[in-house]
Amino acid sequence: MSYKRSLVLSVTAATSQTIQMPQSGTIIAALFAPIGAAAGSWELSKSSTSQIATGSPDVGVIVRLRLGALITGPTYVTLGIQVKVLDNWYIHTTGAGNVGELTLFIG
Repeated sequence: MSYKRSLVLSVTAATSQTIQMPQSGTIIAALFAPIGAAAGSWELSKSSTSQIATGSPDVGVIVRLRLGALITGPTYVTLGIQVKVLDNWYIHTTGAGNVGELTLFIG
């Protein structure tokens, strides 16, 4: 994997967090590393409003993970999405115990 920079975010439970892009480029991939303690969801999105409760999310949703109480390891997702400096992405979560790390790889 070749990338210029990585962004690491400590994900907090049952909330939404903003990820502001520090440079233009391509988000090559995302590495989701949740620590499961309760069932819940993580959603990586371009939309500031969570779509987790919707059966048909809007086009801003990039990736959605459903989490169980027992998680076997991190999930790597290839993306290839262009971003510009200061673009905002969001990580929305549900489940009181679903914390962890999200790493975005910028090429």
